[in-house]
Amino acid sequence: MITRRLLLRVGCFCVAASSLLAQNGDKAGEAQNARIAPEKIPSSPQLSPIESMKTFKLPPGYEVQLVASEPMIEAPIAAQFDPDGRLYVLEMRGFMRTPDAEGEDQPTGRISILEDTDGDGRMDKSTVFLDGLVMPRAMALTQGGVLLGEPPKLWFCRDVNGDGKADEKVELFNDYGDRKNPEHTANGLVLAMDNWFYNLYHTWRYRWRDGRWERQPIPNRVQWGLSQDDYGRLFFTQNSDPLRADLYSSSYAGRAPTARVNFLNRLVAPVFTTWPGKITAGVNRGYQPDVLRADGSLASFTAACGTVIYRGDNFPAAAENQAFICEPSANMIRWQNIHDEDGQLTSENAFDKSEFFTSSDERFRPVNLLNAPDGALYVVDFGRGIIQHRIYMTSYLRKQVELRGLAAPLEVGRIYRVVRKGGPLTPRPQLLRAPSSELAKRLSHPNGWWRDTAQRLLVERRDTSVVPELRKLALGNGDPRFRLHALWTLEGMGQVTPELAAAAIRDGNPKLRVTGLRLAEAVLERRPPAPAEDPLLAAMLEALRFGSTQVRVQAALSLGMVRTNTTAHAGLREAYETTGSEWVKQATALGMGLLDPQTNTLNSAQLAGLSSDDLRKFKNGKELYMMSCAACHQPHGLGQEGLAPPLVGSEWVGYSTERLTRIVLHGVRGPLKVKGQTYQLEMPPLSVFSDEQVAQVLTYVRREWGHAFPTVEPETVKSVRAITAQREQAWTELELLRIP
Repeated sequence: MITRRLLLRVGCFCVAASSLLAQNGDKAGEAQNARIAPEKIPSSPQLSPIESMKTFKLPPGYEVQLVASEPMIEAPIAAQFDPDGRLYVLEMRGFMRTPDAEGEDQPTGRISILEDTDGDGRMDKSTVFLDGLVMPRAMALTQGGVLLGEPPKLWFCRDVNGDGKADEKVELFNDYGDRKNPEHTANGLVLAMDNWFYNLYHTWRYRWRDGRWERQPIPNRVQWGLSQDDYGRLFFTQNSDPLRADLYSSSYAGRAPTARVNFLNRLVAPVFTTWPGKITAGVNRGYQPDVLRADGSLASFTAACGTVIYRGDNFPAAAENQAFICEPSANMIRWQNIHDEDGQLTSENAFDKSEFFTSSDERFRPVNLLNAPDGALYVVDFGRGIIQHRIYMTSYLRKQVELRGLAAPLEVGRIYRVVRKGGPLTPRPQLLRAPSSELAKRLSHPNGWWRDTAQRLLVERRDTSVVPELRKLALGNGDPRFRLHALWTLEGMGQVTPELAAAAIRDGNPKLRVTGLRLAEAVLERRPPAPAEDPLLAAMLEALRFGSTQVRVQAALSLGMVRTNTTAHAGLREAYETTGSEWVKQATALGMGLLDPQTNTLNSAQLAGLSSDDLRKFKNGKELYMMSCAACHQPHGLGQEGLAPPLVGSEWVGYSTERLTRIVLHGVRGPLKVKGQTYQLEMPPLSVFSDEQVAQVLTYVRREWGHAFPTVEPETVKSVRAITAQREQAWTELELLRIP
């Protein structure tokens, strides 16, 4: 059999023939006829950075400046400024080096540190901080080092001796995505205002607290590029639609992970139309009707990514808190205006039938954007001709790559900055060793990067000498953005008092009230409220009854943290029964932990009739599930395609405790049919769990997600363990079905 690799090496005829071989992304029976005549498609020569910049088009008053390029960097995918203005760049050099992804498993990835030593805005010094990485995906600066996502590992890397190179690489977790599908695996590591690192394609958030890393489950989000606005709300894309948002913290979804509540994963940009500046024939489904217009340009988003909410101070005020979104398939960047009405968001393209930033250079591949200390908007240009992974590449796209020679060169990568002509550019910061008192003042900086960085450093230092200054800022009448940072800095330092949280809850600004309610959770986590007369609980209930919709929703979610309190539960129940707002109704039901995952309505059957002992088993079982099972089956219980079947509504969960117990004790191997679908899998045993722990985790999965199956007793597990004590192999479906 002639291999594709051989065909690519033996001349023009065979190269053309190779495109006729089926690709992984092809659909059976689909004709892939080009809709644009080859002679109309312009060539795609490799351009130098200066030549490429000549193809850029922006609105009047804006210009693009080169910050860094090859050979200093290659295939950059993410970047972040450190407190002293050095730029850390994550380089995924192993991605699609050939159309067949050869060499993808090689340790060619790296992190480089770029410096502008003469202050002209262009990087002139490069140091390799860490190399030998296999397809790294995410990076964040923290604790004097770098949090690095290199699936399936999450590392903490640190330069100990001060030479700019990492001397320490410590594994924190080993389930940060996988290497099966580089387009659909963990990324993000964005430090949000609430002091947690959030991710996409990953169901955990992370935090350094009390001398250790901890994590909590969150819903899965897609796809590439995560950002926050001035109020700490998270924004992301779903590839084909350009903008989504979690209007409230996604951590609350753990109470009903499968419920599609209105305020999580909210579609903010309902119009997907794009307006590239050129023919874009080289898109994966360019042969399908309506993907390309008659003029050959991409009709709507297909690779939206790299979202950033602009929070700098170089652009005009109209750009503040607005979204900028990359579309590398169309060589463009969208400016999306966001409107906030009582916490509900809508948006539209800032330009009529045009885009903020377009290019006619097919190899200009903006994949990420970032705010910067100077106030400009920075653009990470991947620089590769091929950006579609082989798993999804169609024969049509393969042919486009070959016709225009897009597979090479590889040693390309640029970073640009977009500036407003005449707009201010803040000089390079020096915050790493700045006194804490100076950092406290930086919380009032007009540029969000300075506020974020100052907050992070203060939280990491935990220098309580600035607490009085932070309280003064938080309780003052200044800019709400500055006050929010002061509040969350105090939270990160463990310095939120009940009085401070209550004052924020009763503030006149809705965003401050929402934050005050979240801070109340931090207080109650350390000190559960008194049965009925706790002043903080009274403030929370007051917010639930009176206030804007966004405040009432947050009050319901926060009160859910103490729903076992009689007063809190009664308040939630009253609000659920009397409110006319669907958002508040959902939040109160979610707050009580009784939101049915199928109907999004109150489900009283889920925990009804459980004894105090069963409730304890349910609670402990949830902790065990999140620790040992959620990485595969996911916190929402819906499983992962190709890895783990769903538990929600599964016949294996509800029918037989005898079978289910055997699966936990000894594992199961495929093929296994679940809800009509066959899974080829190998689930390892959890025999290290005690009888009590097995009973707890099984009780949890049989009563969570709307299930109301009988609980499991430790005696049942003990009996099954004794009967199967000599068992060494995982069970098969046929063996399990023989068991009643």
